[in-house]
Amino acid sequence: MTISNYRATEALYLIIVRDKNAEQLLKDWARSSNVHASIENNRMKLFEQRGLTLFQMNWSHDWNNVTIWDCWKRQHIGTH
Repeated sequence: MTISNYRATEALYLIIVRDKNAEQLLKDWARSSNVHASIENNRMKLFEQRGLTLFQMNWSHDWNNVTIWDCWKRQHIGTH
């Protein structure tokens, strides 16, 4: 099994968006970015580093409403 074919079963990152339309914003972003994610309410679980990188590069909404949690290191990732 190569790294490119591997899919984690546990989330690597948890992204929380505080917005009344958060779920739809996250779903739209994941679909347009072609990212494997699990979205529930205002939380998006990412299973690959690529997803986090794309999110950090392409999220076009208010960054003040975003919290990113690294599930493995158990710490927040700065968004600014």
